[in-house]
Amino acid sequence: MNTIREAIKYVVIFLISVAVLATILIASEFISKDSMKENMLSSAEKMCENTVGIEMMDGVPASKLDRYADDVWLGIAWQTDGEHPLSSAMWSSYYVNRDPSDENGANQDLLEAVKDDKDGNLQYLRYWHGAVAPIRFLHLFTDISGIYIICAIALIGLFLALLIMMWRYGMKGEMVCLVIASLTAGIWFTPLCLEYIWVFLIIPCISVPALIWCKKEKWSRVWMLFLVSGIVTNFFDFLTAEILTLLIPLLLMVSLHGRKESNKDEKKTPARISVKACILWGFGYLGMWAMKWIIASVILGENVMPYVTGHITQRVGVSEDGIGNPLSALYLNLITIFPAGMGDIWAVLSLVALVILACVLYVYKGNSVRKRYIITYIVLGLLPYIRYMVVFDHSFRHFVFTYRLQMATVLAIGLMSLEIRKRRLYNE
Repeated sequence: MNTIREAIKYVVIFLISVAVLATILIASEFISKDSMKENMLSSAEKMCENTVGIEMMDGVPASKLDRYADDVWLGIAWQTDGEHPLSSAMWSSYYVNRDPSDENGANQDLLEAVKDDKDGNLQYLRYWHGAVAPIRFLHLFTDISGIYIICAIALIGLFLALLIMMWRYGMKGEMVCLVIASLTAGIWFTPLCLEYIWVFLIIPCISVPALIWCKKEKWSRVWMLFLVSGIVTNFFDFLTAEILTLLIPLLLMVSLHGRKESNKDEKKTPARISVKACILWGFGYLGMWAMKWIIASVILGENVMPYVTGHITQRVGVSEDGIGNPLSALYLNLITIFPAGMGDIWAVLSLVALVILACVLYVYKGNSVRKRYIITYIVLGLLPYIRYMVVFDHSFRHFVFTYRLQMATVLAIGLMSLEIRKRRLYNE
């Protein structure tokens, strides 16, 4: 009976979340083009100043900014339609006039769309594009440069809040692990690209309450949080580093929970916590995606699945347009992570650092290593690689940003190292 009640509660939370987020997106359609035009035109002109694939560090793929995706974000944001807000939000159209092979032409398409008020002619229905709402709102006050600055300030503020809270909770070792993991993911580039930033803004927003409620053992709130996390991630993300909003808060939470050495509650083992969090996050993420197609079918009065299924089969590499293979996708992402992706010398130094870490852990291994925590960290740390191999076409095409999923792997290695060395104090 309790299980049924719990399931009903999650369904209600899911439906409320979908309704709230969809309402926000649809409401943003009422922001007029005239009110955004000056700043949107400035944004379009600035996008034309560079190519769509800028490497902030020459010869380092991990530093590449996907400004093509930003052109798409801005293009969809420009196509506001207060007269037909429901269908406009579902179609998520933008204007295209270039040759399909000319990605750099996306800059000019955006400029032409804004200058000449061109209507969208290419739908992008398969995603929610929830970030369009804040992009439209911010264009009332600033252009793309200002938005990048706002994103940077927000990212720094949110991660500082998370680190300060971890310090207060005595999670100093975990703080070091999180900082190292963030650096290997090139977190400093993420505010400079609208495609990258949303996941990294969501991570601390989920991690802070997750740690608070874990410490207070308010588990019903924790489970609700992971459900909402999956929903919000699907609403904002462009399939870049989506599972980080699950794995980073979960890894930190498992580590905090593990500090209670006297915890004998078998219902709250690291494995059980992880499985439930993953199920709820997955339900929220996949359910939100499905709801886009269901709602769109109802609003548009047609079956939208043909627009979607082709892209799904391509991303998992089973269509004729698929490229790469699971191993190539895995390899490209693995060699791109910082600092290994900065050149041969850095790759060798990274490998040497891992060997030294393994030797130190072997020599200074604690007397009572808890295998269930080690196994949990290993499994969670391997999930990004499973994702690469399942969605291998996407991971192969877009390794310059999907490599960031390994932030969770690096964090898992760090937490596993802390567990093996037994450097932490376990307090009630």
